[in-house]
Amino acid sequence: MMGPGRSAPLTAGYASEPYWWDGVEFPDTAPDRPPTEADIVVVGAGYTGLAVAAEAAGLGRSVVVIDRDDPVRGASSRSGGMVLPGLKHDLATTLAMENGRALWDGTVAAVEDLAALIKQHHVECDWRRSGHVELVHHPRMARRYQEVARSFESIGEGARFLGRDELGAEVGSERFHGALVVDRSASLHPAKWAVALQSMATAAGASVVGRCAARRIEKAAVGYRVDTERGPIRARDVVIATNATTDTTLSPWLGRRILKIGSYIIATEPLDPDVATSLIPRGRMLFDSRNFLSYWRLSPDGRRMLFGGRTSFAPTTVERARDRLYEVMTAVHPQLAGVAVDRAWGGDVALTYDRMPHIGRHPVTGVVYAMGYCGSGVALSTRFGRVVARHLAGGRDLGPFARLRWPAVPPPARVPGLLPFAGLWYLTRDAFGI
Repeated sequence: MMGPGRSAPLTAGYASEPYWWDGVEFPDTAPDRPPTEADIVVVGAGYTGLAVAAEAAGLGRSVVVIDRDDPVRGASSRSGGMVLPGLKHDLATTLAMENGRALWDGTVAAVEDLAALIKQHHVECDWRRSGHVELVHHPRMARRYQEVARSFESIGEGARFLGRDELGAEVGSERFHGALVVDRSASLHPAKWAVALQSMATAAGASVVGRCAARRIEKAAVGYRVDTERGPIRARDVVIATNATTDTTLSPWLGRRILKIGSYIIATEPLDPDVATSLIPRGRMLFDSRNFLSYWRLSPDGRRMLFGGRTSFAPTTVERARDRLYEVMTAVHPQLAGVAVDRAWGGDVALTYDRMPHIGRHPVTGVVYAMGYCGSGVALSTRFGRVVARHLAGGRDLGPFARLRWPAVPPPARVPGLLPFAGLWYLTRDAFGI
């Protein structure tokens, strides 16, 4: 492990940008003026917004997607590419909620819908039904994970608990005290999927306009007027799909319900194949049970370690996060000590106070929203987008997540100077396994 303050070793070609962007051809993002009218205006050109556009345009609606930055360059093309059923709450907790089984089934449907969509459109995005492993970081938590494994068994879902002496088949590390293995999960290349989704939207007839920030949304006599930095757009319906970039400027109500937290990932230089296999023998998606969790996987070609995590609630830089992640990675996998980092990058995760994703209509304006994936949105964001499109096209119900009450983030949590203290609270819980 590195000593305090030491920097991670870097390759000669090191860059502070996503590994996923290497070799991916992003569509032209020339800042064209958007159309002046549309059936639906979508704010946010990530997975959710583009899924709305692809589905709604395919159903014959005119759709304009606008984004203040370049489309698909946000969290959608920066994540770990883990496609997981479930929520931030474990399955036992989810099933105990009102409509808990319907919520769980919605996340399963999200994974399976995504798999079907990729197959239907012949998308090359390194899709693989890998399964995932949740690693128990503290012995006190092992019993809880055994209970969760029984919850999976009770609904006929493929999962099992592994004791400490069984972990060698899944992870090359001595730091953990058990694990939950879930079979349904998958992996993909997040940037390739984002670009494919944008292509699906434009092929269906939607307009996708980058570098076109929405400044104001106003109700009109019929529908809405969306003022953008490139002119107004009149629309019958408006969808806000900004997730972690949601703030109180465009919609104070939504902005008070999203807390933005940075998450970071490093990618190593290519590894010896035997070393890579020793790290994750079955090539599954891995993450641990901490509040300040780490998550890691091999690259789709099996040659690099991609290791990510939330390093702090305090503001930080890619460089500081990179060095901290390297320290954690080599503590988990000492066999990677001395291996150089080739890429490091960050992205923002949208947390909600109840740690649940939310979909619905603004209680006053009627604007539709879908967001708050809490770092696990690859599948669910795509599904939410398609659900929203079908709702707007034919009045279909938005599903069980729309029936959740959405509490605002308490004001103290929105004060930047207080967030590090919340981080200390979670670090203390991690240390004691609670």
